[in-house]
Amino acid sequence: MRRALLLTLTLIPLSSHAITLRQAEELAVKNYPKIKKFELLKESSLLRAESAKRERFGTLNLISSYTSFNKNFTFVPLYYMPSPKNPPPFNSRKLVYGVSFSVPLYLGGAISKTVEIEKLKSSLFESLKNLTSWQVKFNVDSVYLSYLKLNEVKGALLQYKKSLEKLKSDVAFGVKVGKFAKVDLLKVEYSLKEVEAKIKEVEEKQKNLKIVLETLIGKEVKTLEPYRVNYSPKSYSLLTLYREAIKRNSLIKAKRENVKVAQKLKELIRAKYNPKLFVDGTYTRNYGFDTNDNVGVGSVSVKVAYPVFEWNRKKLELLSKELEKLSKERELKEAKLQLKRELSEAVSKLNAVQADIEAYKKKLSYAEEVERIERLKYKSGKGDMDHLLLAEANLYMTEAQLSGAYYDWEIEIRRIAALLEVEDEGL
Repeated sequence: MRRALLLTLTLIPLSSHAITLRQAEELAVKNYPKIKKFELLKESSLLRAESAKRERFGTLNLISSYTSFNKNFTFVPLYYMPSPKNPPPFNSRKLVYGVSFSVPLYLGGAISKTVEIEKLKSSLFESLKNLTSWQVKFNVDSVYLSYLKLNEVKGALLQYKKSLEKLKSDVAFGVKVGKFAKVDLLKVEYSLKEVEAKIKEVEEKQKNLKIVLETLIGKEVKTLEPYRVNYSPKSYSLLTLYREAIKRNSLIKAKRENVKVAQKLKELIRAKYNPKLFVDGTYTRNYGFDTNDNVGVGSVSVKVAYPVFEWNRKKLELLSKELEKLSKERELKEAKLQLKRELSEAVSKLNAVQADIEAYKKKLSYAEEVERIERLKYKSGKGDMDHLLLAEANLYMTEAQLSGAYYDWEIEIRRIAALLEVEDEGL
């Protein structure tokens, strides 16, 4: 009966501005800045990959220059024999304009390696985006359910306060007729002040949790709708969960992709020192201001470049990239160990909460009986006010502990689901 009353109190604050747990999760994933950051970085890497692909098409340039000399020169190739009647085209000033192009026929594989690296980075940012989404969703779940847990505590304290107010009225009447001592009334009044202070403390904690939730979802929150916990004790194998998490967890995927990027960067260094083949060409119009000649000159050349000595830079760069790769492999190993620790902690907490729930159920039955007996004893004049107040406090707080433990259980279930990145909360 009392549990039903507490749940009813949880339902009271509903309004048109109430938000559900599912809505809070969706808003967080939609609005959280870090998730947006990884979306932009992913798109940036894809654009860089596309840009690298187009590098093989080369570059076409418009060129123009004006030059003035202190002596006359011939600015174009002499394609005829000079003679007195046909002198060379001497000019002291000239204007050159035209086009030039350069096409890389082979860059040692650098272009393909660059494209692979950028695509791997895009995949890495996608993994980090998914990881952040799961982390943000779990943070929302934790804050939301912790708020509802405090609702249960507040509901229990309000019921306790109401009971104390009734007890105060009864004791005041008993003092008036000489049945109870006045000190008993003072004890009840002091307990009432304690309960009011605890209610205020709970309300302040809820205000803080609401602000935290608002920062996560990017929206003002008026009230939170209740969430029904479908409690069903679980028994998980850490080894089984870990094997599944290794396949699914986005942080592990990101670390693996980091290792692949490091390997490709090493390959890119090798490509950088491979032979290169270019085709270069120009076509220009050469205008001489003294002769008024405007002659077109074109050229096409094939260029091969092969680095035969680079002062040991290649070896040093390869060693540097190999060390980077080793560091990324260590990061991957560390991430796997961290994942196992987090799963172990979550399973341990879940088992502890399940044990607490069973203990609270038994404790609640005992607390109800003790409170009933102490109330009868006090009314009959055989009991003590301290014992009755203690029994009442124990009863209401045990109810709140049991209700809150269900939310703790749900949080740990969702923690495990977030580490495994599965939507099914039943795993």
